[in-house]
Amino acid sequence: MKLKDTFQVTVFSPFQTFYEGPALMVQAVNKSGPFDVLAGHANFLCLLTPCTLRIHGHEKVSEFEVKKGILQVVDGVAYVFLNI
Repeated sequence: MKLKDTFQVTVFSPFQTFYEGPALMVQAVNKSGPFDVLAGHANFLCLLTPCTLRIHGHEKVSEFEVKKGILQVVDGVAYVFLNI
């Protein structure tokens, strides 16, 4: 993927920011099953089910365990709210 294929992602809880930066892809799971978010994704809101959230960057994959969460994409930026 090219650099232009990245988008901004923030993963946080009420008291901590776990990740803030660019990503090539975000992988998560909701009640319908596993899904991916890529650059240019439509505005989107869903409840996450227990899963391992994966954020794919150019150099590494960051992983976060999700018990409960919300994933929202607004104007090309992904926000993941954990532990709510």
